[in-house]
Amino acid sequence: MKSVTTSLILLLAFACLAQDKPAESKPPQNITLADLQFISGHSRGTLDGGIIDELWSEPAGDSMMGVYRYIKGGKVEMYEFMAIQQTANGPVLLLKHFNPGLEGREEKAKVWTYPLIRWSGGEAVFESPDKGTRIGYRVTGKGVLEATLEHTGQKTEVFRYTHTPD
Repeated sequence: MKSVTTSLILLLAFACLAQDKPAESKPPQNITLADLQFISGHSRGTLDGGIIDELWSEPAGDSMMGVYRYIKGGKVEMYEFMAIQQTANGPVLLLKHFNPGLEGREEKAKVWTYPLIRWSGGEAVFESPDKGTRIGYRVTGKGVLEATLEHTGQKTEVFRYTHTPD
């Protein structure tokens, strides 16, 4: 259970493109938050007998904000607070994890950062600076959003959500 929860920690609510796919239509530094609008809204799915919820605001100012929760057996197992901030080098996904009661999982000053590395209409992939983790989002059909979590040397996890856009 802890391994599933640990894997979920890095999820966002976020589709990883294969290494050999063609380049995106725009370099990430030319992407704005408006290009990531497809993520905004309420996404709900199931995982390991529990419910996963992810909500993203529409872009406003220089950011989008998101929240995630994992519920199992009628109780929250984990929360996640996320933001995508516009920077001079393109959007960057930021996140922190919390246990029930909003007890932080990371050290107080620790924030996970994932700059956008690939984009095409309806797809976005963020990667950690050490290139060990990728988090992606992809629209796969009407009302369907997939979030993908990929760790180097581990099995890729794909989370399928029913998505209601804002």
